[in-house]
Amino acid sequence: MAILGASQLQLHYADMEVFSNVTLQVDEKDRIGLVGPNGSGKTSLIKVLLDLQDYDSGEVFKKDNLRIGYVPQTVLETGKGTIDQQIMSAFSEIIKTESQMQNSALEIEKATGQKRSDAEKMYSSLLEKYESIGGYDYINRKDKVVEGVGLSQEVLKTNITDASGGERTRTALATALLNEPDLLILDEPTNYLDFKGLEWLEDFLIKSQNTFIVISHDRFFLDRVAESIWDIDKKQLKTYKGNYSKFKLIKEENETRLLKEYEKQQEYIKREENFIARYHAGQRSKEARGRAKKLSRIEKINAPENQRSVSIRPTSAS
Repeated sequence: MAILGASQLQLHYADMEVFSNVTLQVDEKDRIGLVGPNGSGKTSLIKVLLDLQDYDSGEVFKKDNLRIGYVPQTVLETGKGTIDQQIMSAFSEIIKTESQMQNSALEIEKATGQKRSDAEKMYSSLLEKYESIGGYDYINRKDKVVEGVGLSQEVLKTNITDASGGERTRTALATALLNEPDLLILDEPTNYLDFKGLEWLEDFLIKSQNTFIVISHDRFFLDRVAESIWDIDKKQLKTYKGNYSKFKLIKEENETRLLKEYEKQQEYIKREENFIARYHAGQRSKEARGRAKKLSRIEKINAPENQRSVSIRPTSAS
């Protein structure tokens, strides 16, 4: 079932075209890696899908009440309180229910007769809700995620406004993961996690039921977590089934085939142009004009460009 999609998207920055005719769909349980050269429009595309950036034309649609967790490359210095308080905001519904249960327990102690019976029913209902939303193990889940993303107990006490860029981004990642969104979007997570944290995130994504889109240049990371690849290149988006290695193989095969078709067409064009130049006047001029007319209508194949990929594992993060 589709939860997010777009049709015929087009985006310009001033006179520069970023991408055009982009059509895509995200289904439940999709695990997508978004790749492309630097400056190809990967982050811009994500911002368009999230209504964080205007676009020139096209259409974006989302499932009703779709909950999205987005962690950008750089998290701005916003928010109040400590890092720990920011992360605990992921459990606002659980904490609210805990407070309601405490109040309900007090009502049971004070009430008698029918009022006590009603209070007991209310407490039972709250207890059932508390269990269904993960109230019994949320602290344990929080501790595992905090440790996984590399936030120490000391760092948790830091005010958000005093935290480093890496700490703020890891805080945002922890909060997004604990919120359990319908769609998780991570922009270059390998930039702010150390090797241990990256391995933990890989395992977390592999075992989770999250639908996610991950922008990354790390082919090893994408090989482990992605089941399809979106490649944005030369202002176009193409989709491939499989992990990064399979995508790279298919793309290289396509480019090899395209290069052969390009070379074959160039030979044909050169041959026809030589004929036209030689016989544009004289007995075969009519044939030369016919060939020139035919040549002017040919759909020319653009020369394929080789694309270099970066696959560097981080060693540290601030």
